[in-house]
Amino acid sequence: MKIALVEDEERWVKTFKEYVGNYSEETREEILVECFSDGMEFISDFKGGYDLIFMDIAMPHMNGLQAARLLREKDANVCLIFITTLSQYAIKGYEVNAFDFIVKPVSYELFKIKLAKAVAHAGANAKTCYTVVSAGVMRKVPLAEIKYVESVKHYVYFHTGGEELKMRSSLDKIKGFFKEHSFAEINRSILVNLACVDGYSNSEVSVAGEKLPLSRIYKAQFLNELTAYIGGKC
Repeated sequence: MKIALVEDEERWVKTFKEYVGNYSEETREEILVECFSDGMEFISDFKGGYDLIFMDIAMPHMNGLQAARLLREKDANVCLIFITTLSQYAIKGYEVNAFDFIVKPVSYELFKIKLAKAVAHAGANAKTCYTVVSAGVMRKVPLAEIKYVESVKHYVYFHTGGEELKMRSSLDKIKGFFKEHSFAEINRSILVNLACVDGYSNSEVSVAGEKLPLSRIYKAQFLNELTAYIGGKC
């Protein structure tokens, strides 16, 4: 698990890192912590990939709320916990979809409870979502929203109910994850969400009302996977 700690007071950086270390030892959860001294440093270096972010609200150069608004433009779903000395400031955190807040000073026992909740939340999201980096913005997209995944040249397109997301990658690199989560290949460039399949013919598969080409080579395996899915075996 990867955590970002955005905190300008060194004593609290030390305390929170110690708390995370204690939690890691108790739960045997491997956790990596990266520290940033202010919001501006964090946002300017942000490349995504965090499961959880702890962010102080009162910081120089750029406060936590300002940084969080910019963060949400890059990653709309990462679990965010605000750190503050005054609880009334934390209420503003819900405007940027904060998961929780911590009021300093905080005991290890309370910190452990909040961290455990966040770890469970982040873990659940990771199991049911796929992280897509599209147009410089990282998003965790629920698998249930992805109708099918299509490979075109050096890019992969994620077709959802409301939009199309484009990411530089290949189908070979990502199809293992999707096939483990009830997606099936219908030709060399398309994976379909079996939950969205409406029907099929000799040459086409209907996915949420859209007709997609079914390759003869992939047909038998696709039908086996669809039958198993419908039968509740996967």
